[in-house]
Amino acid sequence: MKNRGRHAAPGPVDRVFSSSTAAPWDSTEVLDAVAEAPSAHHVARRKLLNLSGKTAAVLASALVLAVGVFNSDLTDAVASPQLAGAPAYLDLRAETLSSRAVVERAPINEDRVVVTITADGETVEQPLGGGTVKDALEAAGIVVGQDDIVSEHLETALEEGLHISIARVGSSIVTEEVTDEYTTSKVDSSSLYKGEEKVTTPGIDGVSQTTYRVTLVDGEEASREAIAAVVSQERQDEVISVGTKDRPVAQSSGTSSSAPSSGPVVAGSNREIGQSLAAARGWTGDQWQCLDSLWKRESNWSHTASNSSSGAYGIPQALPGSKMGSVAADWRTNPATQITWGLNYIAGRYGNPCGAWASSQSRGWY
Repeated sequence: MKNRGRHAAPGPVDRVFSSSTAAPWDSTEVLDAVAEAPSAHHVARRKLLNLSGKTAAVLASALVLAVGVFNSDLTDAVASPQLAGAPAYLDLRAETLSSRAVVERAPINEDRVVVTITADGETVEQPLGGGTVKDALEAAGIVVGQDDIVSEHLETALEEGLHISIARVGSSIVTEEVTDEYTTSKVDSSSLYKGEEKVTTPGIDGVSQTTYRVTLVDGEEASREAIAAVVSQERQDEVISVGTKDRPVAQSSGTSSSAPSSGPVVAGSNREIGQSLAAARGWTGDQWQCLDSLWKRESNWSHTASNSSSGAYGIPQALPGSKMGSVAADWRTNPATQITWGLNYIAGRYGNPCGAWASSQSRGWY
């Protein structure tokens, strides 16, 4: 509470009223006094009622203008008996003083700065009486993260029409699998006959996983950094051996100089003979199933099957059929001779029936 004791320092209005007893009022002095303490009109009212005549009238008019708003306290003072004798040129009516106060008071500064703010997919207008970008964001209730990007410095002073945008920055961890496809090369082999090929090293695709730290700006990927890489499968390139050895020259009878006149004799149907001879090589189970599928496609296990366009012949569809003469001279009629040659061919080129079947599946021939 303010000190209201006997020794309190005199206020501006006190100084004005104390001088009124010595000389007429100076309106400038009154206005300065009220400007120093606008709320002093409550004090002025009390002291105004103790004055009379022209001095009180001038003071009342000056106070109304200085305060800038017609006040009921001053209205009462103007209407008091002490001012009944005021000169006519002082119009002290309440309505006149009120109108004069409205016209002559100092204008109130109501300037506002309107800025636009875009954040989280929305744009808002924020009016402020000044301040900085930081003040505008706080007024709009927008929190800026440590990594977020603000288009203007936070301490930038606000200006009319300023646009402030906030880009939200985050990150995520992403792991991607990458396949490194194998390549194929061919090498000469003197252990294989000309025209024969054998996969000596199967091809295997390489597989690796790479983990990235992805930086997102407003949900969109802006950059990525590899932070870990693991190889789960090493790549192995395929190697195919190509035969360079000359084949034995077949005689006009269709037999070679080193081949017997007749091949093995095995009881059973052509398919049963094939299953028996394949089992003797250890090709049972899946290997037998691959062989069965292969020769069903080639000849349907017929030892007289002939391809009129290519000249391929027999159960394994040897091209030409005379190749089977390397086993025995009866290659045209003996299914066991044909099957023996066919199994030798598969072993030399593909290693086993499933390798030959895979080649047939991908290329249409083996």
